Amino acid sequence: MSASEPPLVLVTGFGPFLDVQENPSGALAQALEADPPPGIRVRHRVLPVTFEGVPRALAEFVAAPEHARPTLLLALGVHRGATFRLEQNARAEPTSDKPDTSGATGLGLTAGKPRTTQVDVFALARELSACSLELGVGLEISSDAGGYVCDWTYQHLLRLGEHLSVPALFLHVPPETAHAVDHQLPFVREVVARLATR
Repeated sequence: MSASEPPLVLVTGFGPFLDVQENPSGALAQALEADPPPGIRVRHRVLPVTFEGVPRALAEFVAAPEHARPTLLLALGVHRGATFRLEQNARAEPTSDKPDTSGATGLGLTAGKPRTTQVDVFALARELSACSLELGVGLEISSDAGGYVCDWTYQHLLRLGEHLSVPALFLHVPPETAHAVDHQLPFVREVVARLATR
């Protein structure tokens, strides 16, 4: 990134899976690129909800020549609760026996070791508390990303962050049945704004 270029944030989300017909994470990633925080560039990718496809799609997205030297890697996924969840850790291997959209499970896959984000999620939560309160959406810090495709994605996101020496974070967002995408967007934009300019 040259001195004249604004910070670049790479954001991923997901499409439908299992009984989730409308996945807000993909819509939020797209909306962030269309309307990023001032002075920040955002590029997004909607990842496949498959254990096999995620590592390749994520690596290709991050390695694209136009994405040289990002300042933040942010992955979004949906969980079943009504809160925002800042995820701390990624397992070394998937533990959920739920099938992905290809019908496969991640059981038996391994990435070698568990990983933890370098982002100080406790400090970030304090910074985001006013925004969360204003929106009326709870904010949690989680040490368990679920063992499904989100967790597997986070493992690979953290590996890429380590390789590039940039912070990487996974944020679980609530389903649209709890909070509409437009209602969630100000919070996710605040996450990007806080982390991209550090």
